[in-house]
This record gives sequence, structure tokens and C-alpha cells, in this order.
Amino acid sequence: MALFVDGLAAGVDDLTNQDSGLLDVAQTCGINVTTKIALAHDEISADLQLWLDRPRTSLDMVWRPALHIGQVVITPALRRWETMQALALFYRDAYFSQLADRYQAKWDEYSKVTRTAYEKYMASGMGLVNNPVPQAPAPVLGSVAGPQQGGTFYACISWLNAAGGEGAASVTSSIDVADSSLMTVGTPPVPANVTGFNVYAGPSLNAMVLQNDVALPPGASFTYVPGFVTQGQLPGHGQAPEFTRPLVRMLLRG
Repeated sequence: MALFVDGLAAGVDDLTNQDSGLLDVAQTCGINVTTKIALAHDEISADLQLWLDRPRTSLDMVWRPALHIGQVVITPALRRWETMQALALFYRDAYFSQLADRYQAKWDEYSKVTRTAYEKYMASGMGLVNNPVPQAPAPVLGSVAGPQQGGTFYACISWLNAAGGEGAASVTSSIDVADSSLMTVGTPPVPANVTGFNVYAGPSLNAMVLQNDVALPPGASFTYVPGFVTQGQLPGHGQAPEFTRPLVRMLLRG
């Protein structure tokens, strides 16, 4: 599971899985679906921050350190809340664009479903990690001389903390490598709590697997040898929650 601060919890596919006609409405009304998801994400971020900033008892402050939004993990309940929030915002804009009753009906319906999703997130609690590892930026690819046939190769990386917690894999980069050369995989600057990284590489987007047996040190360059490792762990989506914070009821937006 990715961290909430890594990016949007929901995607366009999450919305269209709930509403198959969404993209047609978006074209008719001139609405950018991703923009609505980003707005929902921002609104939920503000709500999460309010929960995290609630006053704590003196005993609580002594025994439990303050939490921050960078520790929040995207759980299924949080993804659904963002999906429904985005749908409600989308159909609100569609209604005001066309003043069509059918869009108002969907706006009303998704607003109700958003509240249900919110209530379920409340019931499940806020999933958090102690030492959050952000999603890594795209790797820095290059090449060195080597006794291999060239081609197009793909790679992504993920950060690791001292406890072995792995952040979400980066977006994938690709490079065309000439014959008698090998792809190298390097990293941008690493966050302070990152102690190593993993490399996932392969000859296609669907064939990228973990290439290193042990964590690579920050700043190292990894040389990918095609065909040396062809099966194994696939790129991951990030850390799972390590603990849950109970939530108290707040006034929901909208």
C-alpha cells in the first residue's frame, strides 16, 4: 500500500468501475476527471490533518509521539472514500455545467455514498506506519560496456528503511542500450531515513522483477544483466499499516 502523500489514492479506473458512463459525461461537460480526484484528495488530506492535529492529553503526549500525515497509508477504505468523494465532486460540476436533473440525482446519490465510505473509514481507523518510506523518484539509467546484445530495457526502484520497510516502487524508466553494452540503474538523492534501495528490471514492463539479493546502498549504481534474473518479486505498492489510530467523528465536507 502506498503512503497517502505519495499521490492520489484513487484513479480514473476506480471511478469508472463505479460509474461506467463517467467518461462520456466528462466529454459532454468538459470536466477533467483527474482534477476532480486531486480536489477530493486535497479535501480528504485536510480532514486527515484535522484528525492528526486534535488536542491530546498530557499522558498521551508523554507515551505516544505526535503523528503526521506522512505516516498515513492508503487503505482500501481510504481509497473508496476518495473515489466516492471525487464522484460527488464530478457530478456536482456536471450539474452546474448543464443544470440537468439527472446529474443532480447522481450528485445527491454519490454524496450519500461518500458519507457511507467516510463512516466505514471511521470504523476501520487510520492506518499508519512508524517509519514512512516515500515512493522513490524514477531511476537514473545509463549504460556501460558489456558482452550482451542490446535492446530496450525497463527499470524502477524502491526505497528501503533500516527495518526493511519498502516504499512504493517508482514510475518506470526505459533506455535503449546498444549492442555490447549493459543498462546501469542509479538513484536520485535519497531521503534521510532511507538506508538502501531495490532494483526491478526487465526487457518489458510486464517482466520487471527484483534483481538484487540484498539492499543496495544509497548512491550505488546497479548493472542489469539481461536474463540473469527472470523470476521473482514484482514491484510493490508500498508499506502496509503497522498500527491503526481510532478516529472520532467530525463534520464531513459537502
